[in-house]
Amino acid sequence: MKIEDLVRRDAEKLTPENLEEYRRAWAKALGRMPKNSEIWPFIGDEEIKELYKTRSVRTESGVAPFAVMMKPYYCPGNCVYCPLEAGMPKSYLSDEPAAQRAKKLKFDPYLQVEMRLKQLEETGHITNKIDLIVIGGTFSAYPDEYKLEFFKGMFDGVNGFVAKNLEEAQQFNETGPRRIVGISVETRPDWVTEAEIILWRKMGVTKVQLGIQAFDEQILQKINRGHSLAEVAGSTRLCRNAGIKICYHFMPNLPGSTPEKDIEMAKIMFTDPRFQPDYLKVYPAVVIEGTELFQMWKRGEYESYSYEDLKNVLKEVKKNTPRWCRIDRLVRDISKQWVSSGTLRTNLRQLLQEELKKEGKKCECIRCREVRAGVYDTKVQLMIDERETGGGKEIFLSFEADGKLFSMLRLRLPEAGERMLFKELRDAAIIREVHTYGQVREIDKELKEPRTKELETEKKQDKSQHQGLGKRLMIEAERIARDRGYRKMAVISAIGTREYYKKLGYELEGEYMVKNDWYN
Repeated sequence: MKIEDLVRRDAEKLTPENLEEYRRAWAKALGRMPKNSEIWPFIGDEEIKELYKTRSVRTESGVAPFAVMMKPYYCPGNCVYCPLEAGMPKSYLSDEPAAQRAKKLKFDPYLQVEMRLKQLEETGHITNKIDLIVIGGTFSAYPDEYKLEFFKGMFDGVNGFVAKNLEEAQQFNETGPRRIVGISVETRPDWVTEAEIILWRKMGVTKVQLGIQAFDEQILQKINRGHSLAEVAGSTRLCRNAGIKICYHFMPNLPGSTPEKDIEMAKIMFTDPRFQPDYLKVYPAVVIEGTELFQMWKRGEYESYSYEDLKNVLKEVKKNTPRWCRIDRLVRDISKQWVSSGTLRTNLRQLLQEELKKEGKKCECIRCREVRAGVYDTKVQLMIDERETGGGKEIFLSFEADGKLFSMLRLRLPEAGERMLFKELRDAAIIREVHTYGQVREIDKELKEPRTKELETEKKQDKSQHQGLGKRLMIEAERIARDRGYRKMAVISAIGTREYYKKLGYELEGEYMVKNDWYN
């Protein structure tokens, strides 16, 4: 008997309480334990279905994110800690999940996207809001022709057909059944140029990951990073003025640093107006054979922190993370076969959360406050956080209740006379991000369903997505910009979110959605 037949046979008798009992019975009939992905498609009850969804956290931030890897290519860096495995982009190892998938598929972007979408759907995830993370060495160092070809392949994979060119693929994606709501690339701050940012926007990039690693000139020199803090500040300002979201990579336990120095650098990163990332990935240094850091370790010139020292550093990083920043990663998941020295614990985030809770403290980062699968709270309050950054003000608007974040918006108010790369951004306030958290829901689902009292009640009390929170934040951001004398509003829209902004009165100008009718 097939698992489909077994589940359908017992469907009416299933409850959340007897799930495992039936699972064991099915295993006995099959001669093996069935996977969640095999069971999920044949369950009708939504509550039980949710319990069988594999890693529901993957889509509880409001989108379905996944990585797509570019082929191995020259990297301009010569950092002491960075591994280089044959047949892989520099810094990536072949047993990491995204790398395994990419290598198996010969780094074909279409096939990588196609396989990942299939995996997500088979495990119960809605995949119509896609957040693509492009990884593999230094993106800016790849030839432009290859970058454009790779992006077309990703769009084709999401769309499900091969378009004539990137422009056709993007045009279809604006209204397609699956839409790309964000794309990030990763590069070095010294490779961020005006020409590169113009190309990013043409391709639909909305976020950049910058490998910074340290906020100390001597440490940057010691690790052969090849750039200074001036380039970090310059690239950050360029990206902000283009509306691009910024994620920093920060690496504690580098040669020349100490736990105290790492904590000091984290404070500089968050408080210095030249920096202040929107997102953060913390990758404590580990010693990998074949790197210069391995030789330094063998010679006794470098020593990894003890577990307690590293834990205390990461705890202080979390304590100092402001409410407008999201910690995307706290430790890189590298298998122990590669690590000669350094932490092997991949659950440090969870351990730190538990310790902070015992101390009566908590991390205020966006990820730790996201509502995720929580129920929508009608008592959400508008909160506004304003700060000075290089080249202008940043305003973080959010709807929150009882310490939970339901929706947020990043508004940039450039200084008068600030040079803008794109003519459509001149004299404009810039919305750099709008995001409503909670389990992914289908695009425009509420427009497809009958408007009944029961539905209205569900809409008010159930999921946080599609409650109009993003629209309310947009209205507030527009009010602030008008009051400050800005002549128009521009939004850095992903290709797949353009329709949303059109409904709010925005029109496409160049690579941005723009509203000019302030005083009508």
